[in-house]
Formats: sequence, C-alpha cells, structure tokens
Amino acid sequence: MKERVKLGICQWSLPFEGPYGCKVVREIGLDGIQLDVGSWEKGFPLSRKSVQQGYLEMGNTHKIAFPSIAVTELDHYSMLAMPGSSEYRVALEGITCAINAAQSMEIPVVMLPSFGESMIRTEEDFTRAVDCLQYACDYAGEKGVTVATENALSASEIYALFEAVGRKNLRLYYDSQNHYLQKGYNIADLLKEVGSLVCEVHLKDGKEGQLSAALLGEGETGFFQTMRVLQEIQYSGWLVLENYYDREPLRLQGADPLDLVKKDVAIVKETITDLS
Repeated sequence: MKERVKLGICQWSLPFEGPYGCKVVREIGLDGIQLDVGSWEKGFPLSRKSVQQGYLEMGNTHKIAFPSIAVTELDHYSMLAMPGSSEYRVALEGITCAINAAQSMEIPVVMLPSFGESMIRTEEDFTRAVDCLQYACDYAGEKGVTVATENALSASEIYALFEAVGRKNLRLYYDSQNHYLQKGYNIADLLKEVGSLVCEVHLKDGKEGQLSAALLGEGETGFFQTMRVLQEIQYSGWLVLENYYDREPLRLQGADPLDLVKKDVAIVKETITDLS
C-alpha cells in the first residue's frame, strides 16, 4: 500500500494560509495539498490567476502536488437551494470557479461536499443534488476534470445518486469520520461497499460526537479498520489529512498545531508500513 498512495493535507487543516504552506508541507513529509476555491465573500480567491500562480510556483519549487480543489463554501451556500435564488447562484459560482481553476492549474478533481447547508436529507434534496451534480459534471467534463461528491448517504443511496446523475466523470470522495459522525455508520464496512467509486480519501478522527476531536487512531471512528479496508480493496491514490489542528478541541493537545500535524503524519506512515 505504501507504494500505491500519496499523502497530503487540506489547505484548511494547515495552521496558516497561503502558498508558503507548500514549503512547510514538504518539510513534514507530505506530498500535496488539497486546495479550497475560497469564500464568496472574498471573491473565490483561487479563481484569480495571481493566486493560482503563487501556488503553482511554490508547488513546483518544493515538489508539492495539488490533487484536488474543494468548494467548502457549499457548507454555507446550498447546492440544494431553489434554482434561481441568490443562494443557489453563489453555490453555482463557487462550483464553476473551482472547475475553471482546476483546468487552469491542471488539477484533476473538484470536490463538492454535501454537508452543512448542502446536506442531502429529503427526496427533494436528492433530486436537486442530482441536478447540480449533472451541471457540474457536464461543465467539468468539457475541461477534463472529475467531480467528486462527498456526502453522508448510505451505500444504496450513493449508488442511486451515481445512477441518477449518470455521468462518467463523477466519483466519490470518502472520509474516515463523516459517515460515523453524521449517521452512526461503520466507516470500514461502508467503505467495503462503495470502495470502487472512491477517488480520494480524507483522514480525520473524533470522539464524543465532535468533528475532528482526536488524532488519527485515538478517536472512536475505527480509523485503523478503515485503513485496513483500504489495503484490502487495493486503494491507490491520495490520503489527505483533514483534522482541524488549529481549532478546539484538537488544538488543546499541543502548544503548536504543526506538531499535531506531524503526529498524524507519523501515524499514517506507520500504519501504511504495517499494512504493506
């Protein structure tokens, strides 16, 4: 497994902002950063050529790759909002900007999370998610970009979503805590069912019903069982750290959030070695 995967971290998990993160990420032994297109209030910063160039230059200098771009603003502006509404307009703008940036920066995947305001809860939500994902996939397909949905649906619902969207460039972004936190699902068992759809994996852990409240393997989500399933299904691709190292409660475990990142890096590398 060690030879088949690369290790990265989410831009929003780093305890600082900007392209300088490429230097630090390389120094702590990671291979890449999952970028975020940014907030609507700031004009989706990654859509600007100057910002893109900053990351590309620093990435090239420090040999850091960018496996994907996320539209985390969908947590606040729903992709399931009424078409034509101002909220839906913002959601589509974020998606479009991320896809354009992915094409410009030659980044293969754009991730669309369905949490917060974009959580799929009802049949109507499901239908609107299908419509939005079809738009995203069609637009991304013209530019050679894959769209990854990250959600809290059951295995049968995930397969139903993929069938309803019906686009070859739709993939699943898996997470080592979300399904347990949101629905109480066994993360490892679910992964066995949907593993063939997965393009990238977020790694985080938690306990007592809290998001990202533990270092990897110290929470209650069954992290090591999930890693074992990744080995069993012969997963190859990116493993991306998504613990929130500079936020409570996790940041209370150390004086410097970067030290916590290093601990998770060591945990993942040791686990990969053990499973190889």
